[in-house]
Amino acid sequence: MQVAEGKINRVFTVRLEEGERLPDCIETLARRRRIKAALVLLVGGARDGRLVVGPKKTTAKPAVMVQAFTAGHEILGVGTLFTGEQGPELHLHAAMGRKQKALVGCIRKGIRTYLIAEIVILELTGFTAMRARHPVSGFHLLELNRAAPRSPRG
Repeated sequence: MQVAEGKINRVFTVRLEEGERLPDCIETLARRRRIKAALVLLVGGARDGRLVVGPKKTTAKPAVMVQAFTAGHEILGVGTLFTGEQGPELHLHAAMGRKQKALVGCIRKGIRTYLIAEIVILELTGFTAMRARHPVSGFHLLELNRAAPRSPRG
């Protein structure tokens, strides 16, 4: 187990409008405002995207199952944002619903906002953390008490 203690610093409230993309908008905001670590809360609408809904098999290097969706869905998500090798990386899990169907999973690039999405970002400070590629799984995993390398993009 890795543990780091810090504090909440700045708080950002964001309104995404029709068609704006997740996680692109949040990662761009983090880059521009120099947010290195944060808790991200999301509520609103989403459409035209993909979620990772689990591993095909429970192994150390899992192949993921991806579920696409198109029509407007209600969305509720929580995630973390930490600096990776290429800049800010958002890791956000979301529950989405339409009629009696629900999807739960990890969002993938390109999800579009349906009408509106409201996001609250709680910046975390007082410790070092970064996302680094795990040699076995290939995922970008959180590493605490490790400084992020300097990047021209953030």
